Amino acid sequence: MDQVKNIPHLFLNRVTLDGEHCIKLYFYNNEDIKKRISQNEWIRYSMELGAWYAVEYSNTIALLQDLFEDVAYVNLSKLDWKRLEISQKNIGAMSSWKELYLRKGFEVITLFPYLMEGRSLIGFKHHFDKKHYIDVRESGYFVYHRANRLWEITAKEGRLYDVLVFLTDRFKVKLNADLSISDLKIKRLLLEQSYIKGFDYKSCPLEFLTYLQSSNYSDQTLVTYHNLVVRFLNAFKGKSLEDLNHFGISEINQYHEIWIQRSAPGPSVINQSVNAIKMYYKVMGKKTLMLEQVTRPMRNKVLPSVYSREEVQGIVGQIANSKHKAILFLIYSAGLRISEVINLRKEDLLRDRSLLFVRKSKGRKDRYTKLADNAIQLIDAYLKENVPKCYLFEGQYGGRYSATSIRNVLHEAKHKAGVTTQGSVHTLRHSFATHLLENGTDLRYIQELMGHESTRTTEIYTHVSNHNLSKIVSPGDLIKI
Repeated sequence: MDQVKNIPHLFLNRVTLDGEHCIKLYFYNNEDIKKRISQNEWIRYSMELGAWYAVEYSNTIALLQDLFEDVAYVNLSKLDWKRLEISQKNIGAMSSWKELYLRKGFEVITLFPYLMEGRSLIGFKHHFDKKHYIDVRESGYFVYHRANRLWEITAKEGRLYDVLVFLTDRFKVKLNADLSISDLKIKRLLLEQSYIKGFDYKSCPLEFLTYLQSSNYSDQTLVTYHNLVVRFLNAFKGKSLEDLNHFGISEINQYHEIWIQRSAPGPSVINQSVNAIKMYYKVMGKKTLMLEQVTRPMRNKVLPSVYSREEVQGIVGQIANSKHKAILFLIYSAGLRISEVINLRKEDLLRDRSLLFVRKSKGRKDRYTKLADNAIQLIDAYLKENVPKCYLFEGQYGGRYSATSIRNVLHEAKHKAGVTTQGSVHTLRHSFATHLLENGTDLRYIQELMGHESTRTTEIYTHVSNHNLSKIVSPGDLIKI
């Protein structure tokens, strides 16, 4: 009896899960028991139960006793204790599902790089209230330059993480578009600063982020996968990272099923989440998973919205600022993504060939696209008033222009022009392709200009264009009424 007391206990409890008789397993945290569970696919995790379980057959209890005989005492004293009946359909009442919540009401500080007396520095501009001013001055991390009206980070490079911990505890910290930080520990801190972190909050493992970075995934993919993985890791109440790393296909599928029922995210979001979680288990999983079995929702075949030529002209005509006008017209006339226009350099304008060179766009591919004469005129008008140092379009403190600013410019111009068509900056790119097609341009050339890997992607614009459809006579018009 003393020997039984000295080994871990694994309690079994009968439950009914969605009408099916099951055996629930519960135990104090024990790595040997977890490892044994991970080696047996027929033992699954239930978010409704918040525990591992196995479907009950005539020999299930005997199998469990044999399976754990050398690592734990299988205790049957609670086998029929408070027998539960749980329905997966009643997901809204689940206690095991946990949402991530965001901090609110924090002032924003934007860090930017600058040169002073030949030194490359990082600084920011901010007016603090009395309490925060005292904290900042006494921290020893910063010094204020009255002449430039900015705060300089004076801590050595190795202590930048400590500085950012100090700032993110009190503010929301953003980076200027041209301030690049490769340290993944710092990147993770900035990506996760907005979450309210409870005692069981789980950060994205650095090992996973290192894999993404070393595999040359884009920064945007790293950010997207990070956010989706953090959401997954923190959805399971009371489960450690080690527990989650032992999960299987059924738990991953169940997570997405519950997310869909609770929040109704679009199929594209769920597909991205599937991709991110599959990648996570490829890197971090403690057992081999047949990840092709992870369920994916069918994608909605939604056609992109498009601005008419008249709407594009109206939008551009409402913009007085030469930089803003050149940016938006260049996006439309060259079919650019917003990330592509802010990464352009002056030498990418191949004026003599009427071409624009786009570097490392989606999929890290270079391509050429059309440079319109009207776009050159607007760019030259902008360059008469501005002298960018590195990028064609730069922000207030140098570096790449802000994507958020471009979106705000479009929103304001649409409002002034009375354009009610639903759409974003990316809609200008869709409009470029659609108007080319309506003008008789071969689909293969449009594919090259857009940088699409497959013609299937480009073919969507044949469904968007209504140029030829408008010429068709409806049989209804042939009937006299």
